[in-house]
Amino acid sequence: MQELLLLPKGRNARDLCSRNAVPLTLPLLDAEHKTALLRWARSDAQTRTRAALLKEAQTSGITIEKAEHLCDKLLVNGWITRREQLTGGNWLWESVTWRDLLRLQNLLGLSNASQRLQARQAKITEIVEWLDARRITTTTSVLDPDLLDELSRSVTELEQDKMLRLEVLDSRLSLLKAVASWHDNQQQGSRRNFALHARDTTKSLSAAEWHWLESTFDLERLGIARFAQVAWLAGDIELIWGKHKVDLAPLHCLGLPLDDLQKLDTVSSLERWWLIENRASFEKQAGQIKKGVVLIWMPGRPSHAWMLAMSNLLRLAPATAWISADADPAGVDIACGVGQLWEKQGSTWEPHLMGVEQWEATLQRWPLNDHDRRLLSFLLAKENLEPTLRALCEAMMREGRKAEQEAWL
Repeated sequence: MQELLLLPKGRNARDLCSRNAVPLTLPLLDAEHKTALLRWARSDAQTRTRAALLKEAQTSGITIEKAEHLCDKLLVNGWITRREQLTGGNWLWESVTWRDLLRLQNLLGLSNASQRLQARQAKITEIVEWLDARRITTTTSVLDPDLLDELSRSVTELEQDKMLRLEVLDSRLSLLKAVASWHDNQQQGSRRNFALHARDTTKSLSAAEWHWLESTFDLERLGIARFAQVAWLAGDIELIWGKHKVDLAPLHCLGLPLDDLQKLDTVSSLERWWLIENRASFEKQAGQIKKGVVLIWMPGRPSHAWMLAMSNLLRLAPATAWISADADPAGVDIACGVGQLWEKQGSTWEPHLMGVEQWEATLQRWPLNDHDRRLLSFLLAKENLEPTLRALCEAMMREGRKAEQEAWL
């Protein structure tokens, strides 16, 4: 104790610290002491409680005795001031205060608060610039305006979350870019496929990362499926595979794997296909569908596999189609894209309940974003744009708003 300075702090408390200045080098530490000290010094708090330090040491597999010894070593070497309390006739330490945390962090190779703040701001600036560039350069024909909104919201939330660790921030920003490139390349597949795309291994995303992605993006809409992709159908129709068949007539609706629909041999005849984008609207209409009409849920911008399955259904049962999508730029683009399946097979299609009349009657007043306006310009430039859809696009461009079909269908 001769080398330590004792400073009374009231009747039953005292501070202990070395009489010497803070050293320029670290004391000789074994592997366990080094591991515990790295955990202790990672925090920017100047004062740490005994309970917190011992808990961090135990989390690293260090015994309480080793942690106590490390504390004594740091005290004698001049790195800490230790607050002790007289309890039951014994002096027990209850907290430590770093004498020069910045120097200690530098010697341990740890970044300090200022460095982390600069690194964080640089990373945020990088992603904001990337998002701004994306608004301009994304190919209009594969545009998903909802994705831009999701990306913008997530960047804003990450920017505002000052407590997010730098490594977590870096991970989430990389996932944003992975989601965007997945969409831009029009990829579809399972969650393992996306993990392989994002990190080069199928099990590379943690449960916490998947939870964050689920809360940020509509993964199913983006073609990142948890399970096998299915098509949902309703109506008076029989689907036949050789000697086996599925009769949908007695059912409200049924989901069938896309791969199986591509293996169909025969489909019973029908008068009309009706494709509905909104899932709630699909289920509502499925309960009151008219005879001769077969209803199919059109999941946003359909995947390549869904388009192949629909093409096979249409080949086996040619019939005209109604297509009902949201009264927004993406809905118009989706309707045109899916409608090409009918055009290629010599059948006709028309937009149904997605015109100016429905758009004007709704109370929804959702503003267009930058991608919406770019997509509208792209659509209006098409010479063969269906007249009902052209009128809707002109109205949306004029008044700067859009709507979702669930409000009326």
